[in-house]
Amino acid sequence: MLSRIAHLDREYPDDFKLQPIRGYADEHELTLKLDTDVRARRNVLLLTGWTDYAWSSDNLAASQSGKSLTLPALQVKDKRGRWKTIIENIGIPVGRPQTIVVDLTGKFLSASREVRIVTNMRIYWDQILVATPEQFPMKTTYLLPSVADLRWRGFSWEHSPDGRQPMGYDYNKVSFDSPWKVMRGRYTRLGNVRSLLAATDDMFVISKPGDELELSFPAGELPPLQKGWTRTFLLYANGFSKEMDINSASPDQVGPLPFHGMSKYPYTWPERYPMTEERQKYMEEYNTRVVTSQVERIAGVNK
Repeated sequence: MLSRIAHLDREYPDDFKLQPIRGYADEHELTLKLDTDVRARRNVLLLTGWTDYAWSSDNLAASQSGKSLTLPALQVKDKRGRWKTIIENIGIPVGRPQTIVVDLTGKFLSASREVRIVTNMRIYWDQILVATPEQFPMKTTYLLPSVADLRWRGFSWEHSPDGRQPMGYDYNKVSFDSPWKVMRGRYTRLGNVRSLLAATDDMFVISKPGDELELSFPAGELPPLQKGWTRTFLLYANGFSKEMDINSASPDQVGPLPFHGMSKYPYTWPERYPMTEERQKYMEEYNTRVVTSQVERIAGVNK
């Protein structure tokens, strides 16, 4: 499988057997021998791929069949050559291609640099790299957006360059026909929403299908680069998403609003959204775009 994980080329290790339920496969493992110095103090695994994941109805069907998902676990060999799980869940690339970072520092149990990923999920790794970060000094600078505008745009054309998953999107081709229904409830009004993105504070920009959030950052505030240095930009986003699968929690409405620290979703009394005077003001000022349920027309009666 080495050639399939060497480059970002839409070629994946995909010869594991699929179960009839979407998102499920037979348990399988991907074993890697890392080309890294055993003396390195830090080792980081960079896993880029995508997940054909199960939706709520798929998980319900699986539970009724006595099946459950096994999140990808990372294993290494101990001094006796036996595989041991050192990380129960390394995380998954949620849907579209993303990179998962796994810190292996202090995780090896012997001189062996073999690792393996074990799961029964449909995860397709496109590229796997290993890095020793101490070789490269790093400085981090944080920038808040100088512009943040929420507006209606439409839907980018979904397509695939080779007819296979995962699908991609062409931003230059847009349609106004929604491929999804819209949950009823209160959405953030269009316009400037910059103040809502300055902190992780449970005051959200609530966007509906077809919305676009445009951001600009004050690059002029970045310090000049030192000689021989390069700059990489990472977008950090913290929030929640919700689907309309019939077996998902409250799939027909925006509420109840999630919040950091909730024990589950939907939460039940006495747990509740942490309302404060500031958050009440936020709701009244920003969440003013209301979507209501459509009323079906009676056959033969005009509007």
